[in-house]
Parts: sequence; structure tokens; C-alpha cells
Amino acid sequence: MHINLTGPLKGQTHVPGDKSMTHRAVIFSSIAAGRSIIEGALLGEDCMSTINIFRQLGVTIEISGNTVTVDSPGFKQFTEPSQVLDTGNSGTTTRLLAGLLTGLPFRTVLSGDASIGRRPMKRVIAPLKEMNAQISGSYHDTRTPLIIEPADITGIHYAMPVASAQVKSAILLAGLHAAGDVIIIEKTASRNHTETMLPLYGVELETGETIKLPARGIEHLKPFDFKVPGDISSAAFLMVAALITPSSAVTLHRVGVNPTRDGIIEVIKLMGGDISVIDQTDEGEPVATIEVRYTPDLKPVTLEGDLIPRLIDEVPIIALLMTQANGTSVIRDAEELKVKETNRIDTVVSELNRLGFNLSATPDGMEIAPGREQVTTRVDSHGDHRIGMMLAVATLITGEVEIADFDSINVSFPGFMKQFEQLGVKE
Repeated sequence: MHINLTGPLKGQTHVPGDKSMTHRAVIFSSIAAGRSIIEGALLGEDCMSTINIFRQLGVTIEISGNTVTVDSPGFKQFTEPSQVLDTGNSGTTTRLLAGLLTGLPFRTVLSGDASIGRRPMKRVIAPLKEMNAQISGSYHDTRTPLIIEPADITGIHYAMPVASAQVKSAILLAGLHAAGDVIIIEKTASRNHTETMLPLYGVELETGETIKLPARGIEHLKPFDFKVPGDISSAAFLMVAALITPSSAVTLHRVGVNPTRDGIIEVIKLMGGDISVIDQTDEGEPVATIEVRYTPDLKPVTLEGDLIPRLIDEVPIIALLMTQANGTSVIRDAEELKVKETNRIDTVVSELNRLGFNLSATPDGMEIAPGREQVTTRVDSHGDHRIGMMLAVATLITGEVEIADFDSINVSFPGFMKQFEQLGVKE
């Protein structure tokens, strides 16, 4: 698809609902017996995979606009599916449901598309097996499909070897079935939406450096009406677009600013970007209004350590932002990017370099130097929604570019191009 965005960006808007929280709201609402209403849900392809799986398990889920109504008989009345549960391109669906399904009284099989088939599953299978889950995967328990048999789940005391909200959440969801306490220790905090949202649905949880889920039983989940905040990962594309496009000024309302997810805001401030976070409120999850204005003289930065898990999904668009700094920027400690929808280290570097930018891959990240040759070419999202959107934003700098497999953006940001049109951007 040929993309040629021209600015400036001006005005106010709401970004789509948070993908991580939509997944979890659907899961928790489907476990609980009764009706839950989810407002502001993201209905991209990933979240629809989660919705469709619960429909196969016997949950009635209706969609009107971006409101999802879940009428569930409760997990005890789930019905055995007659076919493989298709997780599509969604790692969140695959890993979280691997935990939840371990305690059900019937066999299930989880599998997704070719991208999911390449993503590592041992990191979730291993702790689940420690909990007595009867789960197996192909290639010596490293890949999908995942076959899950009925089991009596036990508690666990588990030190997370890598910061992963998906693995942590899978353990907690399996722990809802467990006869003993579940205790998780994180050396580096990962996003905590499971921990913030479970109590809203009636589950007692102790949080801090150690997370403890007492053995009370999955039946304690209760219906809850949840309003999904705007997704900061989606907002990041509009924020960076405004920062790099002369005369731009945008206001984004009701964006989720959970402190385990707000690394993009810190990066923009470190680079000297003109950004304000105002009107913050707490709705179970913190939300705020974000104002961003064009900033012509951005500073180079080095990102590493505990900051990386707070911005891991935003690295592609942050890399584009760094190309506009007045010196060389560095991203370290980001090995997790290698096991996303693509190897995002190599893909970001190769695709931006095809556009004439100056990036170098490192074993755990990348270096981004200033400067750009005048190159316009054909680039490829490689089926990765965040790469596709990053390349579209890059056209504000490069001019027209042909982006292969651009439809992949529908995984997380349906209406992406319309959002830019609303802010006055011409295509």
C-alpha cells in the first residue's frame, strides 16, 4: 500500500482502547458467572481472537460499537470445544489462556498463525508444569500447538527469570484453580494489568515486590463493568508524529498511564520533547490527558535497564523518534524484541535503513545515528502491526513509501489512518 502522510497534526482525539486490558477484561468477565459490560474495548484482530475462543467455550458475547457485553454461565459451565482454539496472531491470547485452561475438566488445544508458531512457549509451559499442569507443546514444549489436559493444579513459589507480563499472568490464571498459594517474585517489574484488574473482579491479591494469590478458588470472580482506557502503545504513534512534524500540536484524552507502561512519556521528556500529562484520574487504572507539540531540537538518549519493560512495545516508534535527535541514541537490554511478532531489532533496523536512516543492530538493541540519505523505496511490515504503523509515521519525514502487508496494523489499531485524518493529516 502506498502511504504518504503530510502534516501538521492538530486537534484533539481519543485513541483506541488498551489491547492488554481488553484481553483481560474479556477473560475475567468470561470466568465470572453473570453479565459484565466492557466499554471502550479494542476490537482489533488480537482481541477478537480472545472473544471468539470464549464463544467456543459457551460464553455469550455481544458487540455494539466498542462496547462488549459478556453473559457468562461461569467457568464451571464452560463447554468442551469441538475444534482447536485459534489464537490468531495473539501472543497474549495464547499464553494467558494456556494458564486458564489448565484447570478445566476437558482437553483443549491452542494454536495460532505462522507467527505464533515461531514464538517461544517454553517460558510459560515450564512454570505451568511446576503447578502440575498437564500441558505440552511441539518441538519439545517450545512451540504451539499447545495440548492441555485436565489436571489438579497446585500452588507455586516462582522467581521470574525474565520480565514477562504474559508469563506472570498465565501463572496467576492457572493459580485461580490452585489448591495452594501462588507466589511470584519479579526482579524487574513487568506490566501489572492482571494485578490491578483481578481485584475489581473480586479476587484477593497481595502485590508489591512479591505477588501473592491466596488459594481461594476461581469461583470468587464476580461480574464487573470495566471501562478500558486508551492504549498508550497506540497513542505513542500519534505522539511521535506530532513531535517530528512542524507546527503540530495534539491532545489525546483518557490515555492509560499505568506506571509499568509509561516509559514512552519518560523517553520524550529525556529527549526534551514538548509533552504535558494533565488531568490524571484513577479508574482502577490511571488515565490522563496527554498534550504533545512539535519539538525541533531533540536530544540523543541511552535507554536501558528497568526502563525497557515499560516501553518494550513502543521501541519501533521510539527508534524512529531517535532518528530525529541531534546525536547518536542507544537502546540496550531489549533482547525481548527478538521474540515479538518479528525480530523487532533486526526488522526496525533493516526497514528504517531502507528509508535512508542510519541504524545499527546490536545483540540486545540498536544504535541510532543522526542523518539520512534521500531514499524512497518499498518497505515491508513483515506482518508486524507496530512495524507497519512506524513505517507509516516515517512518511511524515520521507514522503511517499510503499508498505507491504500494511493491513497487519488491524491487529491493534483499526482505524489508524482515519485517526490521522481526524488530526488534519493528508494522505
